[in-house]
Amino acid sequence: MSIEGKIKILVSDDDLTARILMKETLASDTIEVLEAENGKRAIEQFEKHSPALLLLDVSMPEMNGFEVCEYIRAHEKGKHIPIIMVTGSDDLESIHKSYAVGATDFIAKPIKWPILGERVKYILRASQAFADLVIQQQALHKLAFYDTLTGLPNRQYLMKDLHRFLAMAKRNEYQAAMLFIDLDRFKRINDTMGHSYGDKLLRKVAHRLQANLRDSDMFARVGSVLESDEPQLASFGGDEFTIFLSHLNDPNEATLVAERVIRSFSKPFQLEQYEVVITPSIGISMFPNDGENAEMLLKNADTAMYFAKQSGRCCYKFYQDSMNAKAAARLQLEQDLRRALKNDEIVPFYQPQICAQSGKIVGVEALVRWLPAQGGIIPPDEFIPIAEETGLINELGRQVLERGCHQAKKWVDMGTPVRIAINVSAHQFRQPDFTKIVASVLAKSELPPSLLELELTESVIMSDAQENIARLIELKNLGISLAVDDFGTGYSSLSYLKRFPIDILKIDRSFMCDVNSAPDDRAIVEAILALATSLKLGVIAEGIEYTSQIKILQNTEKLLLQGYLFSRPVAAEYIAPLLQQSFNHLMPEI
Repeated sequence: MSIEGKIKILVSDDDLTARILMKETLASDTIEVLEAENGKRAIEQFEKHSPALLLLDVSMPEMNGFEVCEYIRAHEKGKHIPIIMVTGSDDLESIHKSYAVGATDFIAKPIKWPILGERVKYILRASQAFADLVIQQQALHKLAFYDTLTGLPNRQYLMKDLHRFLAMAKRNEYQAAMLFIDLDRFKRINDTMGHSYGDKLLRKVAHRLQANLRDSDMFARVGSVLESDEPQLASFGGDEFTIFLSHLNDPNEATLVAERVIRSFSKPFQLEQYEVVITPSIGISMFPNDGENAEMLLKNADTAMYFAKQSGRCCYKFYQDSMNAKAAARLQLEQDLRRALKNDEIVPFYQPQICAQSGKIVGVEALVRWLPAQGGIIPPDEFIPIAEETGLINELGRQVLERGCHQAKKWVDMGTPVRIAINVSAHQFRQPDFTKIVASVLAKSELPPSLLELELTESVIMSDAQENIARLIELKNLGISLAVDDFGTGYSSLSYLKRFPIDILKIDRSFMCDVNSAPDDRAIVEAILALATSLKLGVIAEGIEYTSQIKILQNTEKLLLQGYLFSRPVAAEYIAPLLQQSFNHLMPEI
């Protein structure tokens, strides 16, 4: 065995003969014996070589054995190293003092050398067993109290320490803050790039947060009073993190931390060949005003974080008492929505789409409405965001698709066929079996595929253009039409746009509302019309409320008009009478 691989034992004695005999007794193929002639030299050898065991003579120059033992026991590397004190045979006082300063065992002089060798072997074996046990305990502690992905303290660790920190803050009458951090739209990373990239991103986020804690002068000042006052960064699981700040003078110090965290996310994260931009939403609760215990402080910080997301994401919000009432109302709305989906309270209303040339209704758009059993109506902008956040949007979208197709088949059977347009959310579109779902609904409803149009927003189809082209082709092969909704509000690449198998561009109503008074909106509309003509696509202009809005659309081929000028969204029974009408009188300029 090489010298580097041997177990090192340090023998410290001012008697050269004793050192030689010890070395001859203990040295072997697996053990290397180091020597020290006094206490000071023993410490030097210990710090240089970190031996696995020490034999210290009680009486030595420079520093005696007791002083060396005390020094080593106080050292980080010497807490558990076996230390054998060499004492006189009748020196009971030295034996007691040896144990008092932390010695593991003692050897009495005159030394019986064969017994010494066996005793050292036993102590080394026991020391190794103890070391293995310590390693196992450390591993178990890490599993229990640290996040395996990021290496940060986890929720259990945070809660364990938070009670102690808050008790200290209460005792010393100073403020503390809890920052609850959630990564905005993190799920799309897992959905589009895969969970392995999501895990890599979480590790990089944790590393960047740690770096900011170390580098910030603010953090250094906050932690300057006591070691336990240092900012406590923890992983709360998934894409959530917390930072606990202790010993604050006022809430502005928590503001500085939140702003620094947000700024640190402005630089993209490099994931192999990809650059990923992700932003944090942060909720802040203050001790003691927003909670006097760990659970309440975390709950209120989490609530404030939710309102930060509602406020546009990539920002921070301090907790306010009114937030809990709003959060409770939102939770109630979520529960009611689940029941509404089971009780068929979510129904499609229909808004006609008018052919500009014939003045006839040739299509309708299905727009979802919530009609509670107790009466009234809940607008979609209140429940659609909740459906998307909770994953209920898939079930909701499937119900609208089924009901819309069955209703369209009824109109076919009445002899008044119209194309029905169904909006598809990003969550629905990303379902691996979405094409099969659409095919199944068409088969069950017996609706001709040519009478179904699916509308996807520009941002959805451009999120992963290359992959989405293949998915759109699958849908197109069913025989249905595809429309790009809210066109002009996103950032389409024209090189991709001409490759998408789409049929219709829908001009967003935000451009049509001020088309006659806002030159920029007029220019955008004219550009979309020119693009549609070039690509031989149909056009649907939304938000038509006045005949004057139609003037700019003159001479556009395959043009459909939709808006309050013709009809608001109405229940299915009100559509049938409209199918016989002509709206030419509303389009004098066409």
